[in-house]
Order: sequence, then C-alpha cells, then structure tokens
Amino acid sequence: MRRFVLAAVAAAFLQAPLFAAGLVKQSIDTTDAMATLENFDRGFYTPQVLHLKPSGGKAIEKPYGKLLHLRAEISEFSSNAWLSIDTTGGKRDTIRGKNQDLTEDALNVLQQTFDNIRDFGGRVIVRICYDPWYNGRSNVTPAHEWVLKHVEQLAPVLSKNTDVIVALEMGMHGAYGEMHSDTSITYDRVAEAVNMMLRNTPPELKILTRTGNYSAKVLGFDNWGVDFHIDGEKFAEIAKAKGDTMYRVGMFNDGYLGTQYDYGTWGADCKTSICREEGVAWLEKYSVNTPYGGEALTTADGYQVINTPEFLAYEGFRTHTSYLNIQWNNNLIDGWKKTPFKQKDFDYDPARVDSLSGFKYINDHLGYRFVLRESWITDTVGADGIFKAKLRIQNVGFGNLTHKVKASLVVNGTQQVGMLDTLAYIYYEVPLPDSIDFMKVHSRKIEIKGADTVMTFDGNNEVLIEAKLGSLKNQSPEDWTGIPLEVYLKVCNDDPVKECIHFANDETRNRISNGVFIGKVVFDESVKSSIPRSLSTRDIQKQNAPFVQRVRHNAIVRDGEKSYRLNGAKILKK
Repeated sequence: MRRFVLAAVAAAFLQAPLFAAGLVKQSIDTTDAMATLENFDRGFYTPQVLHLKPSGGKAIEKPYGKLLHLRAEISEFSSNAWLSIDTTGGKRDTIRGKNQDLTEDALNVLQQTFDNIRDFGGRVIVRICYDPWYNGRSNVTPAHEWVLKHVEQLAPVLSKNTDVIVALEMGMHGAYGEMHSDTSITYDRVAEAVNMMLRNTPPELKILTRTGNYSAKVLGFDNWGVDFHIDGEKFAEIAKAKGDTMYRVGMFNDGYLGTQYDYGTWGADCKTSICREEGVAWLEKYSVNTPYGGEALTTADGYQVINTPEFLAYEGFRTHTSYLNIQWNNNLIDGWKKTPFKQKDFDYDPARVDSLSGFKYINDHLGYRFVLRESWITDTVGADGIFKAKLRIQNVGFGNLTHKVKASLVVNGTQQVGMLDTLAYIYYEVPLPDSIDFMKVHSRKIEIKGADTVMTFDGNNEVLIEAKLGSLKNQSPEDWTGIPLEVYLKVCNDDPVKECIHFANDETRNRISNGVFIGKVVFDESVKSSIPRSLSTRDIQKQNAPFVQRVRHNAIVRDGEKSYRLNGAKILKK
C-alpha cells in the first residue's frame, strides 16, 4: 500500500446566500447512535484533593479521571486554618497555618499538577480554598488582604493553563470553598476577590461563584430582587457596561436539585434574593459558553422532588448543565442508574433500547452533543479545487462548547493500481478558518412565556463551508480522476489524538477516526469549476430532524410524520 499526503491549503467561510445551488444531498446516517461519548470539557467529574505546602509539596502525578475536579487547598497559608492537634506531652495544641505569601514551591507544585493533567489528556475544574483537605471546617479564611494577595499570586498560574482548565470555581472563602460557614465572608469581599481574579486572568478563564447572589454582586448588582431580571432596564445597563464579562461570570451549584431552592442556592423570597426562575433565565442567556454544574443531591424531607432525569431534561437545557460529581450524592446517582428514563427526547426514546436509564440519559447529555442531521456537498471538484458544503448539525446536549476548537476537512480514498493486490491510498487534511466556530453550534433554547414554556430553537444549526481542496493531478503516479473519495469533518484541538470531538452519529461506519463522514466527492480537472446543480425548493428545504416543544414540564414531540404529547395527554392532529 502506498500513501500520499498533500499539503493543506487555504479555506474560507461564506454566508448563506452563496449556497443556494450547486450542492448534492448525501446519503448519511443521521440518527444519534446513543453511545456514551468521551468528549472533553463535559461529563461526570472525579474529585481529587491537592494539599499545597510552603515547601516539600508533591504534585498530583496521575489524575483520577479525564475530567478532574481539582480541590487545591492552601490552608498552610492561613492563620485561621487549623491543620491538626498535637497531643504529645499531654497537651492538646492546635497546629495552624500561617498568613504568608504563596511560595514558589507551592505554585510550582500547582503548575506541575496542571502539566500532568495535560499529559494525561485530561481537563480540570479548579477550586482553591483554605479548608484543610476539604474536610468542611469553618472559619478558615484568612484576613481579607491575604485573600487578595493569594488571588493575585494564583492568577499567573491559572492564566498559563486555560487550555486544560474548564472553569475556576472561585472558592477561596469558607468550608469546602463554597462561600459559607465563615463569619468573615461578606458579599463585598467575595466580589472584590473575584473581580481581582477577572482583571488578572484572560477571557478564556471562566469564573464561577457559589450562588447567583454572589455572581450578581460581582457583576455590580445590589438590589437583587428588584434589578436582577434579564429583561429589566437595570440589567440592560449593567450588561452593556460589563460587555463580555457578563458571559464569563457564572456559578457552580453544590446543592443542585436537592430542593426547589437547591438548598439555599436560590432564594425563597424573590424580593430580597435571586429566585430560581430569575437565576435560570440569567444562566440560559449569559452562560451560553460558560460551564455550569456541581453536585446533585437527594431531596430534603418536606421539599419538592425535582432531582429526576426528566426534570433535568427540561432545566438542564436552560442552565447549559455541563458537569456533575460522579461520587456525590452516590445514593441519588445509584437511583438514576436503576430508574428507567421515562420520556422521549430527540433520539433518546426508551422504545429504542431494552433499558435506557436516567443516568445514561444525563451522562450522555451533559455539555454538548453534536449529531450530523443533513449534508449537502459539492459532488465534483473541478480545476479550481473548490469544495462547498452545507451541513445541518444538531446539538442535542444540555450545553455548548466552552472552548474554541479548530475544524478541518479530511479527504480519504483508495484505489487498485496494476495488480489486484496493489493499493494506492490518499489522505490529507485541509484546515478551515476560525470563522467556522463550533462554540456557536448551540443547543436548544426554551423560552418562558407566562405560565408556559415553548421551544424557540431546537438545536439545529447550519454550518456553511467553502474550502479549496487543491488538485490531485501530478501528486502521485496514479490518476484519481473520477475516483469517489470520502470527505470527513473533524473538530479538534491542537492534539488531534486526545482532543477531537466525537459526533453522536454511528462512529463504526467511519473509516477515519475522530471524524464524521459528510459525503463522497470526485475530482475532475476537465471541469472548469464545481458543477452547478439545479435544486428544487422542496429539496433544499428538507424537513428538520425531530424536535421537542414543551408546555411546562410536558412535551410535544414533532418528528415530521406525527405530533403527539407525552405524559398521557391527548394526541394532536398533524
């Protein structure tokens, strides 16, 4: 077998009007294969504690998982954090940390941990606080000036590692770094520390606080019950002043779904605090590419039960939920694993498989999940080497990409040459421009209208491509004219082995790993330019893939052939 590799050539991004004709609809598998995909920046995480010391510290050598929740603690740098009790000599002396600058040794250990996570091919959600070994100790935060010093000292290391950091959960204050159980905590102090971190780190670092109230204070809101409404005048004024920072500040939720208030994450008095609907509406609009997640909990006695996969199948899309703790709450997660998923959601229909658990549905939909639903491409590349494509890609996940990644086209094919046992093989990759941005391949949008919720966007996105695939003439002894060659789309970071996005289409049908098949093309340099095609309006405007509309927590599924309600409601006529 002989292999020929061509140099990549330039690509360009064109707008929709230029794609009215000249494309041929491809025969591809457009269904979600329902496989659990190991995509980065999303999923169930594994927690791991890192104890940073003034000297003699040891980095985490092997992360516990591909998505790590790094709980780095700097208790030895706080005089308020007690580390242990010395009982020698009959005394019970409390050993505490010491208010001091973070040492070079401690920062180097943190950097080495990030390097090891990178080498492992992993990603990390970072939280830093003064709680020794994350044991839930109260009143461990040092004086405010030391918190600010430590923020300033941590910022360069965090800035250097944004390629592996999914988000910074801005702990620093309180037990577990969750901004509670500490008498020194105030909204003003938290806001000052977070804003210092924002100023000293690049826009790529997304920063999350523990509650909507804290995030609101960071953004400049004071009277939350009155002003924190995304359609209000004060909100518009602050959003305009903050600019892109509005899309960089989010929150994490370690009381997720435990009560209708998420154990105090959302307020019960909407006049003085941010209640669930106001907070969810904010996350839906401004955390489009900012991670949201935390720890889901069992329901407290006497409170509304909302910690179900079916509820997440509604609210998860609004909050863009992208990560959860696989270890907590283990009782709830075990219950999800034993409980069947009870409603249809796009291709995730319990009727398709013998046992579709609620856990699998949640696990597969955390973060983004791309399905190629339709592909129209140039079927002949002429002398100009131009290739065009119009792809319909549906994001059926709860959230969206949180980091920008690169896209490219791969051309692949084989042919027999001479004797039957001789094969020629061609494979080359063409990078696409940054304007083709998969962070904009958004998931569904659910809009609140009074007492009802309606689907305003079903996650279907049109991606338009024009690329110059070049010429195959004289690139090898073989003549490739008229030989059908496969074209694939790849969406990858710089390391294509570890960092490519898997599409939810059946990957076993792809000849190229880490790429999704978009169709076949032939090269013919006797043609001056790409062959124009006359496509009827009916062909161009094909029926979209199934989508779901919602009325409160019920759903209407429309699949092009019939429309019906779930949860026992009456069947609708088409």
